[in-house]
Amino acid sequence: MSPRSLKTAAGLVAALALAYTGASWYAGRLAQDRVEAWVDQANQEIASQWTSADPRPVLTIQDYRRGVFSSDIRYGFQFRDDEGHDQTLGLHDALAHGPWPWTAVRQGEWRPAAAWSLIEPLPGGPWQPWFDALPAGTAPWTLRSRIGFDGGVAARWRLEPVRLADDRLDFGGALMRIDYDPGTRRTAVSGHADRLAAFDPDSGVRVRFEGLDFDGATTHSGESDLQSRQRARFGQVQVDVPDAPPVAFVGPSLSSDTARTGSLLDSRLAYDLGRLQVDRQDLGRITLALSAEHLDVPALQALAGALERMNEGDDPDEGLSDEDQRRLRALTVPVLAAGPRLSLDGLRWETPQGTSELKALAEFRPAAEDAPQDLGGLIESAIRQLSAQLSLSKPMLLQIVRQTQRGEGGPDMAVALVSMLFDQYAGRLERQGLAQRQGDVVTADYRYADGQVAANGRTMSPAEFMAQFGGLTGLGQ
Repeated sequence: MSPRSLKTAAGLVAALALAYTGASWYAGRLAQDRVEAWVDQANQEIASQWTSADPRPVLTIQDYRRGVFSSDIRYGFQFRDDEGHDQTLGLHDALAHGPWPWTAVRQGEWRPAAAWSLIEPLPGGPWQPWFDALPAGTAPWTLRSRIGFDGGVAARWRLEPVRLADDRLDFGGALMRIDYDPGTRRTAVSGHADRLAAFDPDSGVRVRFEGLDFDGATTHSGESDLQSRQRARFGQVQVDVPDAPPVAFVGPSLSSDTARTGSLLDSRLAYDLGRLQVDRQDLGRITLALSAEHLDVPALQALAGALERMNEGDDPDEGLSDEDQRRLRALTVPVLAAGPRLSLDGLRWETPQGTSELKALAEFRPAAEDAPQDLGGLIESAIRQLSAQLSLSKPMLLQIVRQTQRGEGGPDMAVALVSMLFDQYAGRLERQGLAQRQGDVVTADYRYADGQVAANGRTMSPAEFMAQFGGLTGLGQ
């Protein structure tokens, strides 16, 4: 190669090195802008979720050292625990700048990126027991993220298996995938955990979760609007209580669908407890579905916070003072303004012998300008309707009694006693119009609206309704 060619090649290499250095510096500055924006957004989310907390949890950047090719960042998550102590969780981020972060290249990732992040917890504070239970130099978890120039994030969060020395916790490890699309503002999460066993030495209760799979997605729009869908399924959940038969739920799952517009929240929760086993005997399947509409989240949190502070008083059994009632009334009015609707869509227990189910609904209207000044009167005037429907299967109930009875006399005596009580109470309820019986199934339908109660279609005043229920305390009639 001629001297001229060598000079040209050297100049080209120098130009490329200078260009890459400039690009890496620019990528580092871009990454810092994104990190600071994410911290601000995280604190906004925290503030919207913990409006009544005092002080609110906060995420801070304690130190940001930006170099040309990499940055060293330390975060602190500050909060107050249940015992009133201020705590700080420390985090360290080793951030490699693009356009080709060396950390990513070493792992075979050649796509251009603004940065490659490795976040780990710092020893000390609430993290310390986890560090003590792991080999020296091992972090309880690591979060590796690829940050694109468009703001997209692809993260993998790995949690290490750990077993605490006092046997309070036995965790089999987990892997979570997190992907964020800035174009749609959609965050998708999925993952798997092998097992989690927790033991409370004070009560002797032990809980074990096995085979957790979960996934979900949340899409933001505007400042606070969002739509979220979450799903989780366990292989099995076991609960062991001293001096009690072991309880297991085989294949339980839960799901939630949430939509938030401004301060208003609509949500639906569905729980499937799977096959219930008590002392290895199959007691059927239990499902639960709940929904809420038009919940004003900040107003509800403010009301809940006031109630919590009042319950922390010197004598919670003393009752509410006039000042407390006025304060609660003022906080209840914004909650009612949106016309909230709370529904137990179904609590269902199904066995081979039969099915029992309970449904309930509470629907409210905004408080009128001339609403009563006392808290109880305000709530009563805001009730649009209350309802409850019950279906109870006698064969299902007797099957459960037979399979769970462990006392003296054996299951036959317990089944006979429960059968007698069921027939006696069902008969009295039916004679007073408070229930209907078709064979071995008792049903009841109660509704309240506009100051009147409808019991299985029969209308009466609340006083008459309560009087009829009050007459059920004896068994001799």
